[in-house]
Amino acid sequence: MARVIFTSELERLTGESEVTVAAEAYRDLLVELCARFPKLRQDALRKQALAIDGIVIQEPLLETFDADSELIFFAKIAGG
Repeated sequence: MARVIFTSELERLTGESEVTVAAEAYRDLLVELCARFPKLRQDALRKQALAIDGIVIQEPLLETFDADSELIFFAKIAGG
């Protein structure tokens, strides 16, 4: 199962620092996390970047990942 590591911001909403999930696609991940943690909202998670096994993806909508992947949501980084 993939491991999701929560930043302190998301940890306040989940009460967990990390969890394992059955999902192997970004969209399924959002559904699973929001069902497990009612304080999380899909629209809020969609505004965040996602690191999959250390690779930062700013727009992860169509991403998939392995069952043993490490996933981290965090605020998008603006460039300029």
